[in-house]
Amino acid sequence: MLARRLFRPSKRLVQQRQPLQPHRCLSSTPPAERPVRILYASQTGTAQLFAHQLAEGLEDEGIEEVTVQGLDEEPPESILAPGHLNLVLASCAGKGEPPDNARDFYEFVMNEPDATLPEGVDYAVFGLGNESAHPNNYNVIGKRFDSRLEELGGKRVKEMGLGDDGGCLEGDFDEWMAEVSKMITEASAEEAGESSEASGKEVEEKEQPHVECPSVVAESPEKTRPVSHKHPTLVLEPAQSNVVRRDLFHLKGSNRFYAEHTAKLKVADNHLLTSDAGDSSLHEMRVSLEKDYADETNNNGLTYETGDHLLVYPRNSDTWVRAYIDYLGVDPQAIISDDNDESYPHPTGLTVAETLSHCVDLGAPPSPRFARLILGRKDLDYVNEIANPRSTVIGLCYQAGRAKLSLEDLLYNATPMKPRHYSIASSPLRHPDQVVLVYRPVHYVNSTGNLRDGVCTSFLTHKGAVQKGDWHNFACLPAMVESNPSFRLPKDHKTPVLFIGGGCGVAPIRGFIQERVALAESNEMGPATLFMGFRNPQDECYQSLVQKALDMNALTESDIVYYSGCDMADKSQMFVSDLVRTKGEMVWDLVQRGGHIYICGGAKTFGAKVDAALIEIFQERGDMDFDAALQYLRNLVNEGRLMEDLSN
Repeated sequence: MLARRLFRPSKRLVQQRQPLQPHRCLSSTPPAERPVRILYASQTGTAQLFAHQLAEGLEDEGIEEVTVQGLDEEPPESILAPGHLNLVLASCAGKGEPPDNARDFYEFVMNEPDATLPEGVDYAVFGLGNESAHPNNYNVIGKRFDSRLEELGGKRVKEMGLGDDGGCLEGDFDEWMAEVSKMITEASAEEAGESSEASGKEVEEKEQPHVECPSVVAESPEKTRPVSHKHPTLVLEPAQSNVVRRDLFHLKGSNRFYAEHTAKLKVADNHLLTSDAGDSSLHEMRVSLEKDYADETNNNGLTYETGDHLLVYPRNSDTWVRAYIDYLGVDPQAIISDDNDESYPHPTGLTVAETLSHCVDLGAPPSPRFARLILGRKDLDYVNEIANPRSTVIGLCYQAGRAKLSLEDLLYNATPMKPRHYSIASSPLRHPDQVVLVYRPVHYVNSTGNLRDGVCTSFLTHKGAVQKGDWHNFACLPAMVESNPSFRLPKDHKTPVLFIGGGCGVAPIRGFIQERVALAESNEMGPATLFMGFRNPQDECYQSLVQKALDMNALTESDIVYYSGCDMADKSQMFVSDLVRTKGEMVWDLVQRGGHIYICGGAKTFGAKVDAALIEIFQERGDMDFDAALQYLRNLVNEGRLMEDLSN
C-alpha cells in the first residue's frame, strides 16, 4: 500500500502531545530587508525541497542574504538568529512526532525547563501536514513551534501557514511564499520610500543562450543546445556506451543515489490476485530477502517485522524518458560530468538517459515557480491549471510554445524521484526470507482528458517473476525495509483486536492475519474481528486465508462489504464506515475491554470516514458530546490502541 514518500529512511520518535492551535497575535513591526534564515524540519525531504524553493524565490525578488539550514545543523539554543527573519518549515513524522532532524530542537523548545530565545528573534512558520489522513495530528509540529516560540520571547511576524497534502500542498506553500515575499519587499520599499508594485504579470522574455557541444547534441544542425539563464551550464561528455543502467547501485559515497541499506531485491513472483476485476485489479508481488553472496548489492541480510514498510525506488517508463529526450534534443548517452558545479542536485557520472530515468519524477507536476518559468507568466492558478490535472513539465512545454526548456532548467527544477512506501503484507513467522506486497496499478483520466499512470505501480506491474531455478534471469527492485514500530499486534495474544480495511488496506491486514494464524498453532488467541471492504465482489482476495484464520480461531468474525457491483437488495453493498456504525455495540465493547483497532486504507476519505464513525459510536455508547468523543479517540491513538496505516 502506497503510503508516503521520502529521501531517506526515517526513525520514529514516540512522543505525544495534544495539538496546539496557532496564536493569531502578530508582531506590529513588519520585517524590512535584512538577512533571512530558512530552517527546515524535514522527514521525507519535502520541507527541505520547499526551503530551497523559498530561498530561490526570495533571491529572485532581490533579497540578497538568504541561508537554508536544517534544524539539526546548529545547537538548538542558537539556531534562531537575532536580527534575521527566521522562516521555519516544519513537517510531521509518525503520529504527530518531530522529524528526525528536528528532534533535538523540539526537545529544547518544548521540554527544556530553562529554554529561552535571544532577544530580537523574529519568525514565521509554515507547517506541512495532511488533514484528511491525520486529522488529529494535522500540522501539530508546526503549530507547537509557532505557539512555543512566542512563549519563549520570539516575535511572530506572520500568521502560520498550513500546508495540506490532502489538498494541494504545493499550492498552499506557493501562496504563503508569495505573502512572505510581498511582506519583505513592501517593508524594504517602505524604508526606501519606493513603490513595491510588481512591474507586470508576464515573465520577462530573454533571448535564450546556447552553447556549442557538437558531440552531445542529437538533432541541432547548429550543434548547439539551449542552456539556462539562472543555473550553471552542465558539462556534458561524449557517450561511451549505449547501455542504460537499470539501477544505480554502482554509485558510492557522497555521489550515491539510494539511501543507506537499500538493496537489490529479486522479484520471486508477481501476479494478479483476481481473475477479472479490470485494469486496476489488485496484484501481489513476492520479493526475496535471501542474500546473494555473489552480488554485494543483493542485500545485507534484510529482516522485517509484521507491520513494517518496504521502500521501493521506482524508475520512469522508457516512453517518458524518450519523450523528454526527444524534446531536449540532447544525446541520451551523453555523460553529465563529475566536473559540474556542486549545486547540481543529482549524482554525476550518469548519462542523460539514466538521470531522467532514475533521478527525476517525470510524471510529477512542476512546482509553482517552475510552472511559471515554463509558461512565461506570473498569474498562475496553480491548483486548477497544474495540481488538479497533474500537468507534467513536458505537457506544459508543448502548451507554452515558447523557447525550448534547457536541460539545466529541467534537472535543477523538476521534482526529484523519491522512494515509495508499501505496507508489507506478510509475516516473518511464515516468510522470514520473503516479503509480500499488494498493490493496485494506478490509472486515471485527468481533468484535461489525458490518461495517466502511476509511476511506481507501473514500474512494479512490469516486473517479471523469476523462473523457478533460474536466479540468473530475474527482475529486481532497489528497495529497503523501514521499521514501523508503532504499528504492531499486541504483545498479549489474548488482547481483542479489530481490523478495519478498505482496498489496498488489505496488505498490512493480510500480514497481521498471517501472523495470528502462525501464533494460533501454539498459543491461545483472543478475539479478532475483520471489517473489510472491496470495490466489488470481483475485487475480493485472500478468501482462503481468511477462512483458515476463522477455522483456527485466529479470526473470530469476518464481515466483507463491497462499494458496488451487488444487487441493491444485498446488504453487503455499503461503505466500510457504514459497517462500523452498524457494529457500534461490538466496537464499543472491544474498546472497553482494552482492545486494539487497526485502520488501513486510503488517506483521503477512508481513514477520515472511519474516524467519524468511531466518534459517533463513542458519542452514542459512551454518552459523550463531540469534543469528548474526539478526545477519547485521540487518547486511544496516544495509548497505542488505535493505529492507522493510510495511503494517498
